Amino acid sequence: MRRFIAVVALLLCASWLCKPICAFAQTNLVKNGDLASGFDGAPADWYALSSDKKLTKFSWSYTPAGGGVLSIANNSRTFSSWHQALMLRPGIYQVTAEARVEGAMPSEGGANIAISTYDGIQLISNHLQGTTDWRTISFFLVEDRWGDTTELLCQLGVGGYPDTGRASFRNVKVLQVESMPPPGVVRFDLRAIRGAYKDQLHRPDENVAVRAVGIACGIVLLGLLGWAIIEISRPACAARDGAWMIAAGLMLAITAVKFVALFHFTGFYWDIWAKTNRALLAAALGPSKIYDPGLPVDAYPPGSVYLLWLSGSIGRLLEPAANGFRVIVETPPLIADLFIGLTIYFAAWRDGRGLRALIIMMLFALNPALIFDTVVWGQSDSIVALPMIIGAVLILSGRYRLGWSAAAIAMLAKPQAIAFTPPLALWTLFNAGIGECVWCAGAVAGTVVVGILPYQLGHSWDWIINVYKDLGTRFSEASVGAFNFMGLIGGMGTPDTAPVFGGVSYSALGLSLVCAVYLIMSYMIWRARSASAAMLAIFVALFGFFMFAPRMHERYLYYPLVFLVPIALESEFLTTIFAIVSATFLFNLIYIKHLTDTSSYFPDHPNAALIGAASINLAVFFAVTAYGLLRTPPPDPHLSLSEERSARAD
Repeated sequence: MRRFIAVVALLLCASWLCKPICAFAQTNLVKNGDLASGFDGAPADWYALSSDKKLTKFSWSYTPAGGGVLSIANNSRTFSSWHQALMLRPGIYQVTAEARVEGAMPSEGGANIAISTYDGIQLISNHLQGTTDWRTISFFLVEDRWGDTTELLCQLGVGGYPDTGRASFRNVKVLQVESMPPPGVVRFDLRAIRGAYKDQLHRPDENVAVRAVGIACGIVLLGLLGWAIIEISRPACAARDGAWMIAAGLMLAITAVKFVALFHFTGFYWDIWAKTNRALLAAALGPSKIYDPGLPVDAYPPGSVYLLWLSGSIGRLLEPAANGFRVIVETPPLIADLFIGLTIYFAAWRDGRGLRALIIMMLFALNPALIFDTVVWGQSDSIVALPMIIGAVLILSGRYRLGWSAAAIAMLAKPQAIAFTPPLALWTLFNAGIGECVWCAGAVAGTVVVGILPYQLGHSWDWIINVYKDLGTRFSEASVGAFNFMGLIGGMGTPDTAPVFGGVSYSALGLSLVCAVYLIMSYMIWRARSASAAMLAIFVALFGFFMFAPRMHERYLYYPLVFLVPIALESEFLTTIFAIVSATFLFNLIYIKHLTDTSSYFPDHPNAALIGAASINLAVFFAVTAYGLLRTPPPDPHLSLSEERSARAD
């Protein structure tokens, strides 16, 4: 019976992924194309973007008599658009909408509809310019393979041709038709376009050996993480009481519920769209071409591209619709959540208290803020947090080289993971000595070489350095949605080069405060005589990094919260801190998600929500730092270095 239920559940999930493929002709493939659904001024299934958000106002309205209308108002020359994810099977499609425009320029982009492909092609309808009443704009699209089209746009202005005025759209449709359109009708044939411009488009790597190297390197990295988890799990599995199976069953059940929930939460559109395109590009171009200049998405770190490459390959095999492919792309973070929970359980079990370990695991698995980040936002922070927590647990328990290999995988997945390495490096130095540090450095270097090898082929020796430099300059605001100290002093959306006072910029002030945080952390690591004390020092470092460093997103509080989970039950104080940080993190996520969903933007000056949450976070940081400094006993000055190391190990 259990097997029957499992098979039915798998078939049901597969049908959810593939159901939109079976759409009949004349079925509108645009979700909410009549614009009848929405909430709080935001239409369902649509997302708004502008090249300059301060110059544009987006709106949606619906009346039973007039139907639904999307509107864009540009106060100055810019290009803005409403977006919806769209993936089509091979066939012929008619793309139409009714549009009108008021006060647009006579020879710029005007009001138009368009589709864009994963490799940067944008196909645009005729333009309505000046002032024009409701008219139907349309074109035909000949799609020759699945996955080329990734989104539909309703635009005012286009790249290179910004425009002003107000544009409105209604009755947006994408219909599959059975035959080619008559001569003289606007028609775009993607196969013909690629044939005519093949030298200007991105060419895939046909070398099978390069793809084979990429697959092998990905398997090695996954193997390292698997080995690390097995090492962490040995004590619990050796107990032979089967308690760990209860934990695994609970995590699997929670993961299954999260997976079902993915179908009901569309995530943060911009990030989902970028990951969708990057996944399709990775599968189509191969690893040696995925970092070629001119690709239409940002360069992701090499470690994260492995999973996107896998998602793109699965998508090409199943050929789902946009929502199904989104679920495929968002599934790896759910799997990472599963293994983070198990890693925390196995690490907490080391003291032999199985029930306590189970409770600590559930503090992670059922934490509303962490669930919101992965399921509702559709973010991939858990993919980075998994090797981070694995590396920390191993290093703090004496498995230095394997732990540092896991830490290297975290840094390959996202540069923010670098912030957790200084406390672990100091712990390794103080407890294992310089010789072991050299071996650990070799483990890091070897893991990095394996991780970047398939992408390095065909690029200059400093390619990876340039990738991380680009990642560091992608956002330049003092606070990019984070309710932290930078936001509290007025830096929400403000360039980090702007002065705070005198000639001191947000960037200079923030980096100076981060240096102070890491000095405090270094002292805490030096005094630490237990893994839990070191874990607290790591939390202080990561939380301080979130609070004071410029260019912080709201989501980066995910990492310190994960490191707080294993020690959350050590005292009533830490339990209280865990609850407070979880609450402020959840509030920060919900608030910023609401702004993005309603196409509104943060006020120029801190409001009550920001001041309240950021002040609480700041108070928590100082309280935890004081707690860590006061609770950790200093080293005994009468012990020699070897005796001190032995005492730390005990």
